Amino acid sequence: MVTKAFIQYLVHFHGDRDYFECHEILEDHWKQQDARNRDSIWIAFIQLAVSLYHYRRKNLIGGIRMMEKALQRFIHKKDQLLLLKIDVDDLISKINIVLDKMKTNQDYEPIQIKIDDQQLLDICKEECKKLGVTWGGKEDLSNDPIIHRHILRDRSTVENERFLSSVIKKMERDEGKFINN
Repeated sequence: MVTKAFIQYLVHFHGDRDYFECHEILEDHWKQQDARNRDSIWIAFIQLAVSLYHYRRKNLIGGIRMMEKALQRFIHKKDQLLLLKIDVDDLISKINIVLDKMKTNQDYEPIQIKIDDQQLLDICKEECKKLGVTWGGKEDLSNDPIIHRHILRDRSTVENERFLSSVIKKMERDEGKFINN
């Protein structure tokens, strides 16, 4: 069940802590593999990354909301976490600690997802080296391109896709009007 996308998620989660990239990687994977499943384990990991992204940017309301959703999914998906070689109890404990910190307005600190498989951990650490980052290293909180990625990124592709989608939907609606008349 451990996929290349999940390994890349773990690498960014623990290496450069680019939570936005974590979200992008697993969202693409989820859409390709499990898009109809709104209760997918991938959504829980996406929500975890999004929550930490919000928390780091001091958006506590968004961070808490996402973390609570992730926690509920993880609790209900313990068997899948085990298949992904994740220490379930450790992850749930850390999420609860982070939730308490957010609710009491404490400073953001990154967390580690404890991996229960040495081979998987070695693969992730090797992938970090390829990116030029250290697994679990000190986070650079002045790295604006990562910290504020959603604001600084180029949105033209997303905007073009949304526009194209709206045109197609309008054409489909209009076609229905012609067929029914």
